[in-house]
Amino acid sequence: MPQPINIVRDGVKYRWVATKTTTPKTDADAKEIRIETASVEVIVSDSRVISPGSQFGHVAIVVNDVAYSRAHGGYDSKKSYSQYVQIQETFRDSAGYILRVSPDEKQEIEKELKRRVSVTNRDPESHEYSLLDNSCSSNIADVLNLVGIVAYDPRWSAFGMISPEDIAVGLSHSKRVKEKRFYPKDGS
Repeated sequence: MPQPINIVRDGVKYRWVATKTTTPKTDADAKEIRIETASVEVIVSDSRVISPGSQFGHVAIVVNDVAYSRAHGGYDSKKSYSQYVQIQETFRDSAGYILRVSPDEKQEIEKELKRRVSVTNRDPESHEYSLLDNSCSSNIADVLNLVGIVAYDPRWSAFGMISPEDIAVGLSHSKRVKEKRFYPKDGS
């Protein structure tokens, strides 16, 4: 004999067909949730008066142990994480923001950084460094924005320029930061 049809308030008809336990634990037990995550590190360094463009500081991003760093001469992507940090520590303090990303986001970030390195190195005159729209900070902000990570608050950036300090402040408020590291200048 068929089961009775139940009609809910909004008029949808349901028929009870079976009962099946889908969770092997009770509702009171904690359930383990596994999410595969990866990370990238954004390193924000303090300013240097003697370096062109570095008067405001510097920003680089580390993906798969490669430090990507936009400077006046183009992209530098030949240093490992430890080499980059070691060089920075010789003359300035830095802070590293380790961001939680998915493996797909990490791959997309790396792909975009490699594309930017290739395009800039292929035709450097068409992609000249600019404090306003093609700086170390703006490049990192653009790349992070591709995967939905807001690295700065555009309401506070003067004339559309993104400074390393804007990145530091923006990331310090991000829910994606899982760790903050300090890299002091040697002798500090």
